[in-house]
Amino acid sequence: MKFFPSQAFVLNTNISANSAWNNLSESLSNGQNISIGFFSRNQNTAPFKGHVFQGKFNIQRNLSYRNSFQAGISGEIFEDGSGSKIEVSLNLAPFVKVFLIIWCSFTSIFCIMFLFGAINAKDPNLAFGSLIPLGMLGFCYLIVSVGFKSDCEECRRALNVVFKVESQSVFQGKGWKNDF
Repeated sequence: MKFFPSQAFVLNTNISANSAWNNLSESLSNGQNISIGFFSRNQNTAPFKGHVFQGKFNIQRNLSYRNSFQAGISGEIFEDGSGSKIEVSLNLAPFVKVFLIIWCSFTSIFCIMFLFGAINAKDPNLAFGSLIPLGMLGFCYLIVSVGFKSDCEECRRALNVVFKVESQSVFQGKGWKNDF
């Protein structure tokens, strides 16, 4: 069963693969951002941070704020005729996935406990207590879906600028795919 949202798409551009690698390298920050204070600003203007290695890249958007549902961007760049093709995959961070598994497990256990308690006590009013954990699960699903999807849109716009993509990106399969 698949639990986590992810996106995969292909960007086609008229620039060569070497130019695409150069554009990506120029858009990466040189180091870690050090923030002192709660409302400090991001001094780095590079749109991305991350690594390029062995023909692949693993990056994130360079944000001046915290976003737990920020997409991790990985992909490859290939020559495609006179231009290039960039295969991109957007996923949640592994730490967020582990946290969501733990959170959903505990809320599911509490929901089941309320239902079994209502059955054992033969009191249907106790079953309404299971609505709280069900609401928590629904809220978790909603916040992950909305947060991740909005960050994916920002990632796609930023990548279109970096790779000078003129046309709309082509999705592989469905717009959203889940993986676990």
